[in-house]
Amino acid sequence: MQTKTVFSVAAASALALGNSMATLVAYFPLDGNFDDASGNGNNGTMFGGVTYGDGASAIGGGQAAIFDGAAGTYGAVNTGLNLSGKANFSVAMWVSGDGTVGSDDRVFSEGSSTNNNPLFNIGTHNQGADGTVDFYIRNGAAAQTLNHYHSPGTAFDGTWHHIAVVGGDDGLLDLYIDGVLDGTADYTMVPSFDGITDTTTIGGILRATDCCNFSGSIDDVSLWDSDLSPAQISALAGGAPATAVSAIPEPSAALLGLTGLLLAFRRRR
Repeated sequence: MQTKTVFSVAAASALALGNSMATLVAYFPLDGNFDDASGNGNNGTMFGGVTYGDGASAIGGGQAAIFDGAAGTYGAVNTGLNLSGKANFSVAMWVSGDGTVGSDDRVFSEGSSTNNNPLFNIGTHNQGADGTVDFYIRNGAAAQTLNHYHSPGTAFDGTWHHIAVVGGDDGLLDLYIDGVLDGTADYTMVPSFDGITDTTTIGGILRATDCCNFSGSIDDVSLWDSDLSPAQISALAGGAPATAVSAIPEPSAALLGLTGLLLAFRRRR
């Protein structure tokens, strides 16, 4: 279980010298509803057997959405964000579920309501073999598919873990588990999703119909139209709400060099 991150005055001052800000698209605390707390109006609707119970203690308790894993149970963002089609994007959330109980259960997905082919999704191991995180990304034929990348680390072991995924048009998808970089998936073979997806869901996949419904809990979902930095991801995993993290500048390369953190800086962009 993660503990809250405490920032010193010096660290906060250093972060304030950065030169770019994370752009928060939607933030779902999931405290009894699927409302967007970012101020952007990207509210969602829960379908099927979704209830609310105890949330992740690292983010101050509250509530979390509990999904029963049955067909028809998922949460859909009303606006359909096409997040995966952006030049840069990030997805972060707390999850609690057992990857060996079911298989191929999705915690985040984007797809099309008119075409079953394009899919961008994150979830449990497609065979239910273990508690790893599984990426499946497709936009075309078999050769244009990242076919079930499995993470080195474990996030679905029946306890709360924080996962964050950072991707974009370079075709590399970085996975962080509990604030630590766990692995990078290469999906450069997949054509751009720009303008392709019109459904955005948590706890399942929604195309013309739904599938791959998650059995477990999801809390504090945040969606970003930018790369989150390692420092911002660490803050989320330490218990900071997304609305606070969006105000943390991403450190500049110059600042990182001065503070000896350059090796930890994201290689991507």
